[in-house]
Amino acid sequence: MLRESFQQFSSDNGFHPRGKEPGRLENFSDAVFALAITLLLISTAPPSNFEQIKRFSFEIIPFFMCIALIILIWHEHFVFFFRYGLRDAKVIALNTLFLVIVLFYVYPLKFITRLILYPIAKLFDQTSLADEISGMIKANDMADLMIIYGLGAFSVFAVLSLMYRYALKQAESLELTELEKFDTKTSVTSNRLMAVVPLLSVALALVFRGSWVAGPVAGFTYFLYTPIMTIHGKRVRKNRTLLTSTQQNSTPATVDTTPE
Repeated sequence: MLRESFQQFSSDNGFHPRGKEPGRLENFSDAVFALAITLLLISTAPPSNFEQIKRFSFEIIPFFMCIALIILIWHEHFVFFFRYGLRDAKVIALNTLFLVIVLFYVYPLKFITRLILYPIAKLFDQTSLADEISGMIKANDMADLMIIYGLGAFSVFAVLSLMYRYALKQAESLELTELEKFDTKTSVTSNRLMAVVPLLSVALALVFRGSWVAGPVAGFTYFLYTPIMTIHGKRVRKNRTLLTSTQQNSTPATVDTTPE
């Protein structure tokens, strides 16, 4: 159902998918993503009393954030294989590296999203939960946490950009149209931009390492995603519309050769 819906959307959008049917590589990758979500679940102990039930309710917030980010990464991975259907040695190597990074990324992601619960727990007067979260890490260690998380996030999107860049190099064998080449270049740039922000966060964490301000400064860097991706999206839509209109205008008129 998902593939059929996405196929219709891709066709309407001018991109004709080459990987309509999933292969063993995609099925294996989906199993790894399922394992990553399972690791998020089993890392939370089941509640045994009502107090823990209330605490577990707050755990939904970081869990939802983790799932949302993993689904975002999975979707980009899905789009790549759906569009190009590449399964050669280089793609297998890049995909293996990508999956290893995703599994590594799960625990820092869960840890850092759980820290976001601290102000929420304080707001709702959940003293025991707030105390537990505040004891998870020292303020001076936040820089190291942001470095670990940032390197993980950077690596995920850096590998995705390499996969799309490789697909662009195979444009001739894949018989990509100019519009499809444009969309592929867009995916390369989008993933590079997604990788630049965590890399900047890592750089700031290194600059302020050892200080309590390292965590907030490196953390707030991720808010740059909103203006960066908004500007990028507007530019892409403008250039894509221009390319589409140019192609339509340059298409020769169809001559009616039907005999009278």
